[in-house]
Amino acid sequence: MAKSQKKFERELYGPSLFEVTLGALLSIILGGVLATGYLIAQPVETVRLLPREPDPDKVYYVKGSARSSLGGQWMRKKQMLTEEGALQLEINEDELNSWFNSSKPKAEAEETPGIISADYINFRINENTLQVGLSCDVSVLGFAKSVILQARGGFSNDGDRFNFEPTEVMFGRLAAHKLPLVGNFIVIRIFSAQEIPHDMEDAWDSLEEVNVQGDKILLVRR
Repeated sequence: MAKSQKKFERELYGPSLFEVTLGALLSIILGGVLATGYLIAQPVETVRLLPREPDPDKVYYVKGSARSSLGGQWMRKKQMLTEEGALQLEINEDELNSWFNSSKPKAEAEETPGIISADYINFRINENTLQVGLSCDVSVLGFAKSVILQARGGFSNDGDRFNFEPTEVMFGRLAAHKLPLVGNFIVIRIFSAQEIPHDMEDAWDSLEEVNVQGDKILLVRR
């Protein structure tokens, strides 16, 4: 009898406020997920230089260079960084990319399965900004897509070490920096793409100043 009465009231008055609210909330969430996936899947235009008048409807990716003629000093600078004592060192993007390209990537068996499989990190330093980018494969529920990740920003000190702090994170054409949890996840995934030797971690922790100046990174240890 009670069930029949409820059915009658539902047919008479329509769905309850709770049901309407829940339905609207689920629709918003589904719409957000679909919109996010659409933006991630959209292609990014890789260029050597930004056009003089960029198309506002496009997202561009300028890859940092790794020219041996300008990056040949990276081995010496790596040694200087790991040695004890005062240090003032400038590193350009060619040296940084040559350095990381020479690093041995993690073995396939050591990789933790996940939705993002990352490639080599690429760095670009321009106009007091460090850009960290990489190409990766995203796999979710049978969907696979090659996506460009790019984060731009500088360095901040949390009291223990200097960390890269992006002000802009683009995941495909998705502005992930506007979604804090997503942006943080992407940055963590970028830096976990390659294994950092312990001696380099110790050397980095000893630095007292890390700044992006023009087209170089300045490292200082007093």
